[in-house]
Amino acid sequence: MPSRSRALAALTATWVLGLAPAVTAHAQGFTVMTWNIAHARVTHNDLAPIGRTIARQHPDVVGLQEVDRSWSRSGSVDQASLLGAQLRMFKFFDLTLDCRGADLDGDGTCQYGTAILSRRPLGGRRTYFLRGSGNDEPRGLARASVFVGGHRITIFNTHLGKGHSRALQIRHILRVLAHTRGPYVLMGDFNARPAGPPLDRLLQRVTDAARVRHVRRPTIAGTRLDYVFVSRDLSVLAARIPRLPPGQLSDHRPVIVRLRVKPPPVRK
Repeated sequence: MPSRSRALAALTATWVLGLAPAVTAHAQGFTVMTWNIAHARVTHNDLAPIGRTIARQHPDVVGLQEVDRSWSRSGSVDQASLLGAQLRMFKFFDLTLDCRGADLDGDGTCQYGTAILSRRPLGGRRTYFLRGSGNDEPRGLARASVFVGGHRITIFNTHLGKGHSRALQIRHILRVLAHTRGPYVLMGDFNARPAGPPLDRLLQRVTDAARVRHVRRPTIAGTRLDYVFVSRDLSVLAARIPRLPPGQLSDHRPVIVRLRVKPPPVRK
């Protein structure tokens, strides 16, 4: 088979598998997706339909929330690793809760948290502990970086608490963002409606991608709690919240956003 035919066949196979080829930041942009998968509870621990749904969106980077690792309630599997393998993506699991006290499989390991999946290698991995109030569930902010079209993009993924805990956690996130250089994406389940004090301070620094593109569809129970926020040096090309069958994959819908790094200003 001629080399051109082989290349075309490989590209076709990639699309058949639902895996879009890598793109550059200044050409067509890159796609990020956030989704609270509710530890596959709704799909009765079957990760395959969740993986297929992610693949159909062709994301370059995915932020997942409510992810289990070796918890008996979800079949004692490593959900981030299994989804990463299914999607042929690199993964970074961020532990926020040691759940051994609620585990029934007796293997001595039980973890719960968030995960970042990426088509490109993930660098700069780090976890920030987000302090809450009282005995609220521990929360974290996962950070990793990817290179897109020669640009280093910092990816943050989180799942915030409620009430006073959420306010404290947003303050911590703002401190982290203040020391972040270059383009960044902050996504996750913020447990906050689009309008109101919890997000007001955050929106002074970042852009709500869905709001920019006038996307108002709820992500859960008639409202939106899930967001892709971006730094001011990223352009929002498109945003969507797909019409997934309610209650068949998760209690949340994902948010998918296409981005591009803004070109540097022209010097006169």
